[in-house]
Amino acid sequence: MDYSLFYHWDVSPYLINNNIISIRIYSILFGLGVFFVYFNVVKSFIIEKKGYLEDLLFKSIIIMIVFSRIFHCFFYNFDYYSQNLFEVLIPYNFEKGYFTGYQGLSSHGGAIGFVLSVIFYGKKKFNTSEIFKILDLAFFYSLILIFLIRLGNLFNSEILGKYCTKFFCIVFPSYDNIPRYPAQIIEGLSYLLLFLIIYILKERLNFLSKSGFLSLIIVFSVSLIRFFIEFVKLPNTQVNTGLFNMAQYLTLFISIIIGFIIITRKR
Repeated sequence: MDYSLFYHWDVSPYLINNNIISIRIYSILFGLGVFFVYFNVVKSFIIEKKGYLEDLLFKSIIIMIVFSRIFHCFFYNFDYYSQNLFEVLIPYNFEKGYFTGYQGLSSHGGAIGFVLSVIFYGKKKFNTSEIFKILDLAFFYSLILIFLIRLGNLFNSEILGKYCTKFFCIVFPSYDNIPRYPAQIIEGLSYLLLFLIIYILKERLNFLSKSGFLSLIIVFSVSLIRFFIEFVKLPNTQVNTGLFNMAQYLTLFISIIIGFIIITRKR
């Protein structure tokens, strides 16, 4: 087969890359996504508690990133990081002597870290209904965050799909010269579409305004999208996980845990 017929993604992953500084487009998109969530959640809340909410979100975002990093290191690349524990939280290769950056964050860890921190720290200043309103808003606007993250993955030529021969497949020369499913594009657009659907329906369907219900809908929908798209992705770990891959097992586990937390806390 003539692979030249497929689109070749050879766009630089860097916004700036020189001897002084290197800034990846992924980092910019990630930062914009986090700011988008932060700004819209704060804007949507009652004025009297905005100060408390800003403090809560700042803590929760930090914990989200820490959990994301820990989950990635110990579920996806345990062999390396179990021998280099300092690199889990410090983005520096001590053996070779250079800054590596955080090359790997797990959305599963981020989700559970964010939920736990909002509930744990939020109960000091917010009642149960307000806590779940915060989670509803955060999960809703986070659909744009994870869309931007997958767009960043595209610039990094990562989260690649398996080999395919269809017209919509893409060749990533920085990885190899084989056409692959653009898994990161499919997944990102799925989250964007989900955001638009909920945005259109949430003002028309009263049950979506019930505290905590929107979070459950989003967690279930995102888990479903992630679970099935994993079937066209390259394996994300060398560990033999059986019928499903590590991301699918984590998706099932984390969605059950978050769903259980929301349901039991609302009683």
